[in-house]
Amino acid sequence: MDFKIEKYLLKKAEELAFITIKHGGEFKLKSYEVPKGGLDVPIKNEVLVKGIKEKTAQDKLNSMSIADAMIYIIGIDSKFKNNAEYEKFLNALSKDIDLDLKSYMGYMSRKYFEIGEHTDSLIYIKAFITMYPDDLDAMYNYAIVCQEIAKQYQKDMDDKAMNAFLLEAMAKLEKVIDVDENFALGYYHLGYHYYNQGQYLKTKLTWEEALRLGLDADLVAEVQENLGKMDFKVQYEEGYTLVFQGKFKEGLEKLLPLEEEHMDWWNLLFMIALGYKGMGEIEQAKMYLEKILIIKPNQVDTIVELGLCEAYKNNLDKAIEYFEQAAKIKEDPEILCNLGMAYLNNGDIDDATYYIERAYELNPQDEITIACLRELGINK
Repeated sequence: MDFKIEKYLLKKAEELAFITIKHGGEFKLKSYEVPKGGLDVPIKNEVLVKGIKEKTAQDKLNSMSIADAMIYIIGIDSKFKNNAEYEKFLNALSKDIDLDLKSYMGYMSRKYFEIGEHTDSLIYIKAFITMYPDDLDAMYNYAIVCQEIAKQYQKDMDDKAMNAFLLEAMAKLEKVIDVDENFALGYYHLGYHYYNQGQYLKTKLTWEEALRLGLDADLVAEVQENLGKMDFKVQYEEGYTLVFQGKFKEGLEKLLPLEEEHMDWWNLLFMIALGYKGMGEIEQAKMYLEKILIIKPNQVDTIVELGLCEAYKNNLDKAIEYFEQAAKIKEDPEILCNLGMAYLNNGDIDDATYYIERAYELNPQDEITIACLRELGINK
């Protein structure tokens, strides 16, 4: 199983020490034989320290304390070199002492979760799904713990880590409902992930499926309230999807009714402008783009679109003015290429060459830039 968040857990391995148990040595387990070369086994530092303080260190090195640490390292690093041997040990121990490994790992994860130790909680439930990847309840619980850890990273303002754990949770929840289409709570939580990503139509469909499958009354009320509040966002997504599909008239039919209540929503105004531009109604497009600049004077995509509108009307001097304004805000290869092509079409070869070659310097792999260079007769 693939885990995208392991790098955030590896430091926890520092809480383990490793000792070597020898083949044929004093350590015995009825259903398990230590490999002939011996085996390095983990033990939690806290267990060793406690044993040393109490002068019972040797007693602390029992099969259960070793098993717990093996589970811990499997949960930290799913690709640790000895994991396969550790799983043999754990399966043998479960037979010898009638230990339910699933119950144990689930209990340890819940215990740490309840006291707010979410990373340790995650390690145990991650070990669970590493060893038993088909257990959907465990995978669901793993996703829930990932969500809690993401909240902590959000508080710490670590967006990269937060997003990593949110994406991990989403991926595992999607796997849960792929396997079990009736897992209502999976749909419930997935809806929030899609909502936070701005996928409102997908959110709506996901939450409607959760309601159809059945949730507790308090969750039903929560989801219904959320759905009511996001109707306009769903309509917006339907509209911009149609615009991007080239169905400009149908897209505008979805988007324009939203304008009255959302006059300051620049994204909406931008999509309306693109719809009009797609239909060739350039003056209408410009009107909406200019509205955006009143709200967000440095919105660079809007400035670029105004430049493209002017270029479409063959107002090249005005187009150059907009593209130069955009390039001052964001030195982007696509913007520089637009600026260079405007100069080229305006008969200014030197400035055209300067800006397109600058775009190439920023990103030599950019296909638009390479195409612009060919227009100039330059091969790179």
